[in-house]
Amino acid sequence: MKKITIAASIMLVLLSGYVSASQKRKVLILGLDGVRSDALQMANTPNIDSLIAGGYYTYDSWCLGITVSGPSWSTIFTGVWYPKHGVTDNSYAGSHYDQYPYFPNLAKQVYPNINAVQIIDWAPMSDLVYNEGYNQKIVRTTNDLAAMLAATQVQLQNPDLDALVLHVDNIDAAGHSSGFSPSNPSYMTAINNVDVWVGQVMTALKSRPTYNDEDWLVFVITDHGGIGTSHGGNTNEERHIWWVASGKNVKHAQLFAQDPGSYTMNSNPVDTAKLAKAPVQADIAVTALHHLIYDSGKRPDNKTVAPGLAWNLDGKSWLDSIMIENTTPPPPPPTAIKNVSNNLELKIYPNPATNLITLWFNPEGKSVSYQVINAIGQIVKAADKVSMSEKLNIDLSNQVAGNYIIKIQAGDKIAVKQVVLSK
Repeated sequence: MKKITIAASIMLVLLSGYVSASQKRKVLILGLDGVRSDALQMANTPNIDSLIAGGYYTYDSWCLGITVSGPSWSTIFTGVWYPKHGVTDNSYAGSHYDQYPYFPNLAKQVYPNINAVQIIDWAPMSDLVYNEGYNQKIVRTTNDLAAMLAATQVQLQNPDLDALVLHVDNIDAAGHSSGFSPSNPSYMTAINNVDVWVGQVMTALKSRPTYNDEDWLVFVITDHGGIGTSHGGNTNEERHIWWVASGKNVKHAQLFAQDPGSYTMNSNPVDTAKLAKAPVQADIAVTALHHLIYDSGKRPDNKTVAPGLAWNLDGKSWLDSIMIENTTPPPPPPTAIKNVSNNLELKIYPNPATNLITLWFNPEGKSVSYQVINAIGQIVKAADKVSMSEKLNIDLSNQVAGNYIIKIQAGDKIAVKQVVLSK
């Protein structure tokens, strides 16, 4: 018996060491510089289209700041607009990354052992940025997709990799050379060529030995569009952008949104009501960060994330909107209640969970109540007359690990689901 106890202790130590080095939730961001929204829709991009076909996407994202790469990528990766991060041009002068660092830095404030890598082909984004939290910053030859792919393939074979950020400048270079326009064959060819690279990156991702056991959230994004052979102004051609989110637990939907305005336009100031519904640049870092730290129960779009963590980010997390219920939950224990539903379609994510669970269903305007029941039949949490639209968050951080039953009632419709809580 003593030998078994010692062996079990050793196994626990080894497993805890592995978990501290890597985690299941991971993020891949593919930054495609200078891609107009209308051009992407008209280009021949089968690989991006395949991500769109199974993912959550929008052709109606917006740049609310300065339509230049330095400030735009700074917003995308910090989750704050230029009045906070301080970058107003490609010199990166006046940056405040000490106060508003890149999202991997923030993720490490929650999970210090997160392993994050950046691979880019535009040196200023590496040389002039600090406090970003990357374990490695790799710069490849500008506009060399083969070199970018080779470096990416190496990093994706590392089982301990948790976050990978890529940036390619080929499309922006084509726009500056001959014009940012869907009617420009050179510009469109550049988009098509980068799409091939996107497909190769996705193949490398899915070839990871540990891929099937991981939950990757993949973003394909741009920083700005362009008009003529330049950008930096406030035309829709420069401000109207897009993004795609993909992953095994990402639902398929298109998000439409109105222009929320701009911090640089007196004639079109930011409308906070529209901004609350619009998918904008600052949301990318916050959503990626939320995915990486989800199991902690902390929300990065709260002004005070936790005691001692006042990040004060401008972006919002779309994670609750884009994720679906885990399609392969663990089998229920023999004594558990079976999942039942009386015409109330209910989805739960994540399952298993560690703290916070999110339930999606349509209450159809009816009064909503819920109960959380533990394995011995005790009601450990309940609420009546819950105000909600189509999602409901329940915080189980105070509950012990184990199997729970979630009972939801909306009017005369009832659904009962099992949730496994792990700590």
